[in-house]
Amino acid sequence: MNPTESFYPDPSLFAEPASRHLRHRGQGHGVCHARPLRLRSTYWVVCVALGGLGGVLVPGHSDAETSAQLYGTVDAGLGWTHVSGQGSQRGVLSGGQADSLWGIRGQDSLGEGGRATFNLESGIDLATGRGDESARLFNYQAWLGLGSDQWGELRFGRQHTVGQEFVSAIEVGSWKDFGMGALMRASDIYQVSQQLSWRSPQWAGLQLGLSYSGDVGEQSLSGLADARTKLYSLALRYEQGPWLLAASHESLSRIESNRPTALQLGASYDFGFARVAAGWSRQSNGFVGLNGDEGPTYWQQRGLGGLGPTEFVQGGRLDTWYVGSAIPLGKGEVQWQWSLGRPNWRWEATGEQAGRLQVMSVAYVHPLSPRTSLYVFAAKGRRYDMETAVHVSEPRTSRVALGVTHQF
Repeated sequence: MNPTESFYPDPSLFAEPASRHLRHRGQGHGVCHARPLRLRSTYWVVCVALGGLGGVLVPGHSDAETSAQLYGTVDAGLGWTHVSGQGSQRGVLSGGQADSLWGIRGQDSLGEGGRATFNLESGIDLATGRGDESARLFNYQAWLGLGSDQWGELRFGRQHTVGQEFVSAIEVGSWKDFGMGALMRASDIYQVSQQLSWRSPQWAGLQLGLSYSGDVGEQSLSGLADARTKLYSLALRYEQGPWLLAASHESLSRIESNRPTALQLGASYDFGFARVAAGWSRQSNGFVGLNGDEGPTYWQQRGLGGLGPTEFVQGGRLDTWYVGSAIPLGKGEVQWQWSLGRPNWRWEATGEQAGRLQVMSVAYVHPLSPRTSLYVFAAKGRRYDMETAVHVSEPRTSRVALGVTHQF
């Protein structure tokens, strides 16, 4: 049984379920890291204007050929987090199960199977009421597409890569900082600007995807066109009956003498009494999603903060394995997952071999209505840093949380 279907029985309202937005860049899963900021007045002007349009941005008020939809997810609860050497923290936890966000998406029929589509999406922090990024209103997605039943769909703008999108679909639970993307960072939720992507139509359950960005670090906006870094993503998935299979290869253009790459494989099978999933990845020469350690200042100046520690970027490799299962229990389901990461480098500061990382979680999700669910989860990490995944301090981390998720 697909957990999304059991909790939200009308999946047509959520073509890309918000529950799959793992966490965010730098958090080991998905949304943009909330940092102190002062939102500009234009942000609220836009929000109020869009809120006034809420009455028409729903499927029930759209004609058969043109539609626009205001949608979102709000998720908050209470959490207790402990990090070795840093102590414990208690308080309101935003996005425990799914990132809190709002967005607008729609399409216009062009006739003969053709369509124009768009998606604008912005992350929010319910604990503070702030947006995720002060300088970027639609930090999650901002793209326009052209598609047809015969040729697939082209998308232009800020969006997820096809590799991240296809492989992350196998994930059992996207628990904040402790989901599949905790170690398989190319399946974490990250976005790439100035991107062109293509998704083929499905051929007997098989689908191909391609992504390209000529300026991952957005250097052309700063007048530094010569410092641009390119991204390439190729992905394939097969979805038929209980099976979901996915594979991807992503890479950045060469940085110094190495090219950051990520190879991923994933599989999921629904037995009815349980859904099981497994994945593997090999990440070399840094994180392609730029969702790790910020690294040296000169990397950050090129818009490449997040590649990971120097030892990793300069010839290092991180192999990761992932397994998980969702088992129906009562009206809800039990979810468990476990990840193992094996780095191959030595830390320059200590001269010691980087240790194996482990991330594990167990949770129960109980639906209160078709759109609202209650959850509780406990998670633990060994030699795992919630912000950067790998760190020379190799901390022990743990979290327990109780919260509510609502989709509209």
